[in-house]
Amino acid sequence: MEYIKDPDFRLENTAVALGKFEGLHRGHQLLFDEIKKQKEYGLKSVVFTFDMPPRSALSGDRSYQQIYTKEERRLLLEEMQIDILIEHPFTKEFAAQTPEEFIRDVLVGKAGAKKVVVGRDFRFGKKRSGDVALLQELAPKYGYELIVIEKLQMDHQDVSSTRIRAYLEKGEMEEAALLLGRPYAVLGEVVHGKALGRTIQIPTANQCADQNKLLPPNGVYISRIHIRGEEGSYYGITNVGVKPTVEEHAAKDVETNIVDFHRDIYGSIIKVELLHYRRPEMQFSSLEALREQMEKDVNAAVQYAQKNR
Repeated sequence: MEYIKDPDFRLENTAVALGKFEGLHRGHQLLFDEIKKQKEYGLKSVVFTFDMPPRSALSGDRSYQQIYTKEERRLLLEEMQIDILIEHPFTKEFAAQTPEEFIRDVLVGKAGAKKVVVGRDFRFGKKRSGDVALLQELAPKYGYELIVIEKLQMDHQDVSSTRIRAYLEKGEMEEAALLLGRPYAVLGEVVHGKALGRTIQIPTANQCADQNKLLPPNGVYISRIHIRGEEGSYYGITNVGVKPTVEEHAAKDVETNIVDFHRDIYGSIIKVELLHYRRPEMQFSSLEALREQMEKDVNAAVQYAQKNR
């Protein structure tokens, strides 16, 4: 997948999906399916989004936490076989463009859009003054075809990042997965931790959580692990939190024990899908007590895998 983050680019003959695409949920996937269909007509599939949430860019508040970080979004869109991802810098100057300037100079002029795919509620341009009606009105003038995707509903409510965030904040992983269309995941490099897991014969793969990543409540989760570039998957248990038994004042992190796995994967990119919340994070009286509980957690993961394969 081609990844464009510089505002100076030039493409031709593309089908472009427009949006913030924070959750890459089932509703967003309808747009992606549509642009991928256009490959039959010689058009490249393009996802056009921003390098940061517009609310953060306009307010200067960088504390907003996202379901998927930029890096995670890039990896997931590559898995979805999108041809090109554009993460356009969202500056105040960019936000000040009129809707027609955006269509003329960016969407058609730079991105080369021949087909434009948006959700019914899409807004754009200065003060969000552009909408689907304007995109349709200007389509003949600028030579593109507009495809509008209706809001996807599940349980009589719109599928939205807001709903997903609410489930994640309560640790309701199965409910979040239904809306996402896949389990919620943490994607990133395996880094060196303090190797304390090895001292109790339960080694773990550590990932540094991005400060802008929305994580579910601290606790232990049954997880499924994919190693980038390899076929198949593994089950495990993942601790989200600060490891109170072994470390004081630690930053929130993600640490996974992969069941029956003994390879060195430091530096590899892994996707850890959090399938089921098992228990809260706890402080134990000793490392031995921690080891005994982790063995119980591992057994629970094995049983979960046997039931859900």
